[in-house]
Amino acid sequence: MKDINSPKNLYFDVHVFCCINERAAGHPRGSCSLRGSIALQEYMKARAKDLKSNIRLRINKSGCLDRCELGPVMVIYPEGIWYHYDDENDIDEILESHIAKGVLVDRLLIDSKQRTLPPKKSERLRLKVSAVKEFAHDICRYELTSADGADLPVFEPGAHIDLFTGQGLRRSYSLAGDCRDRKKYVLGVRREKPSRGGSDWLIDQLSVGDSVEASSPANNFPVDWSASHHLLIAGGIGITPMMAMGHEMRQRGASFHLYFCAPDEAHAPFLDEIKSIFDDRHTLHFDNGDPTQGIPLTSVLGQQEGNAHVYVCGPPGLVSAVRESSAHWTEGATHWEQFVPALESVAKKNDAFEIVLSRQNLTLTVGEEETILQAIRKAGVEIESSCEDGLCGCCRVKILGGAPEHRDLVLTDLEKSDNQEIMICISRAKAGETLILDL
Repeated sequence: MKDINSPKNLYFDVHVFCCINERAAGHPRGSCSLRGSIALQEYMKARAKDLKSNIRLRINKSGCLDRCELGPVMVIYPEGIWYHYDDENDIDEILESHIAKGVLVDRLLIDSKQRTLPPKKSERLRLKVSAVKEFAHDICRYELTSADGADLPVFEPGAHIDLFTGQGLRRSYSLAGDCRDRKKYVLGVRREKPSRGGSDWLIDQLSVGDSVEASSPANNFPVDWSASHHLLIAGGIGITPMMAMGHEMRQRGASFHLYFCAPDEAHAPFLDEIKSIFDDRHTLHFDNGDPTQGIPLTSVLGQQEGNAHVYVCGPPGLVSAVRESSAHWTEGATHWEQFVPALESVAKKNDAFEIVLSRQNLTLTVGEEETILQAIRKAGVEIESSCEDGLCGCCRVKILGGAPEHRDLVLTDLEKSDNQEIMICISRAKAGETLILDL
């Protein structure tokens, strides 16, 4: 019988020490535990048991390793190699590359003197415009393919990509195609009036054969597949994410129905495609610009049938009306996305407040007339953004301390009450609060 207490069996080839230090709430340096290190250490410990290797490995919990600005961190002995990491994918790569094969994970390495991490650069896709179709009233449909013909990254219904324009702008557009088609992304773009530069550039400058850079797909508007029925409500160009949802719901055999509203048929983009996707599971409403003649929300949303969920995308007035009309539905059953900010978000009074960038060990004042994003950039810290109206989620940042005043349209009501994240392009601190950000 094997003696697990023998000196031989107590010996390990590799020790990994993961910092799980906890600091007092609101500590300006933050801590590894606030960034999820406890759960990640447990994950690494569980995954290490499945590692196909003859190496005897021990995953240890560690107190403070004094790398608070870089954390979560780990150190691997006997080499004394240091890594920072953010998620389970990083853990998997460290185990499978460094531990199992002895190959360092260069992108996660940190050295003994390092105190800050380089700014994160999001992955960019190189895409080619393979088709453009023009519709009335400044609306275009684009098909984008990989520049090298390879399969495109997967996406889920409701997802969007950001396009990087020739003017240095970054703008988000919903994916309207079949998420099972890995060969193309489909976008529907309407020229904004006035345009902030993105839609003008796409419609006026982008032609078949042109190349364009894009972000990987991200999803702030996912489908809840546990729902017994899906009600999709769209206004105008807000139909684009619903088209992707319709494709997938058909293929899954889900129960769904689309209500689509536009001023008239000429202003309703992609009608032939909509009819093909939704077949007899759609209802059209042409209101001639009078919202009272649009979708009868009182009857459509009057009673929640079973575990039905409703999804709405379109102008602010429609989104607000759907949210109000479904307020009696169960919590979490209403999902929304809109492409322009609501007017009331602009009218709130602003006070100056302080923020702490925990990874920079830097305290900044955000003035009455500036956003958190602007204050951070003024201090020379690089950070990506896109819409800068609280609509896309590109500038989402983790909160380590302080109470925010959420003004975005990305986080759900539950996420806002949890106060774990903030959109720094538009949200602020509550009166008298200092926000500690994971930056």
